[in-house]
Amino acid sequence: MAAMIYEAIAPDKLPCLYVHHSLEFPENLDYAAELKDRGFDVEVVHPFLEYFELMKRGIGFLTLVDPWCVPMFIGTGLLDWLKRKGARGPREGAMFRGMSSSEYSHKFHSGLELYSRLDLPCFNPLLDFKKEEIIEIIKERYGLSLNPIYQHMDRTYCICCYAPDKRRQAYSEKHYPQVCQRYYKAIEELLFDSGLIEKSNLPAKYRTRQEKLQRHGFIYWRRQKAQDVIGAIKYRLSSGVLVYNIREPDWIATKHLKPLDGKWAKVGNEIRLWYVPERIADIVIKRMINCLDCGFCVVECFPCRRFDRVTKTLQIEGCIQCGRCLRLKFCMGWRHRFWRRIIVEDS
Repeated sequence: MAAMIYEAIAPDKLPCLYVHHSLEFPENLDYAAELKDRGFDVEVVHPFLEYFELMKRGIGFLTLVDPWCVPMFIGTGLLDWLKRKGARGPREGAMFRGMSSSEYSHKFHSGLELYSRLDLPCFNPLLDFKKEEIIEIIKERYGLSLNPIYQHMDRTYCICCYAPDKRRQAYSEKHYPQVCQRYYKAIEELLFDSGLIEKSNLPAKYRTRQEKLQRHGFIYWRRQKAQDVIGAIKYRLSSGVLVYNIREPDWIATKHLKPLDGKWAKVGNEIRLWYVPERIADIVIKRMINCLDCGFCVVECFPCRRFDRVTKTLQIEGCIQCGRCLRLKFCMGWRHRFWRRIIVEDS
């Protein structure tokens, strides 16, 4: 795709970004360096947080239901790059993605779309090309070599990707056994060591370690009610003030209350809000108690939100109370925290 674009708009060269994270194969870095030597404007960027860092903070394992890997890995690296280039939001950029017809259906993707997970305009110029055609063009038209990882698998999956590719699984287990062991151990702890599997409504044959781990049955996991834990108790004072009693003091991060400055107060473990619609108050508290400090919500607010790569925390500064963040669409903690913290009402 990059070679075709370079040919079309020569002598200009659009930047080619490769986001490298801890579950990517090192061969990809070698290939990026080779392309750079061949004249491509390749820049290697990195996500805000790596996979096991996110797991430690409470995110759930990857499933086929709304997977978070692309927005959290590729997405944060791309958002950070756009912000460094002076963009005030993702819609000031445009992404060209090399997705072929062999990967996705035209039913779900078009030549031009708004990639909703990143709120970013996206072109998919290779949707009409099959994998075999792309390889032929790479070799015959442009004389480029293939990524060496294709010697071992059919696609450039991540090391522990759940894709049912036996070659990829065998290669990963042989060359990166410690990563694989840590990956599956984390899933085993969440499903089995916690006792959650026994609380699930799955038939007995789908609750075994062999089914969930060896056969990758975890990829079909859907959120269970047993994964909800009480994070805050809500009640209303006679004056009409909304009160949220936060279960753990460590879950209180008042930076999330900046969009409502002047309308809240902290009293011990309580957050009290006035003149705030209950729906909005619930959203702000849900974001606060479920926050992973992952930084993905910079997608909503480039000017006032940034991820500090030194402290590895989200920073919110200079909030103008525009209200764009008063929703849960881009809150990865609420969408993907494994043990989701919910609000219950005091009867």
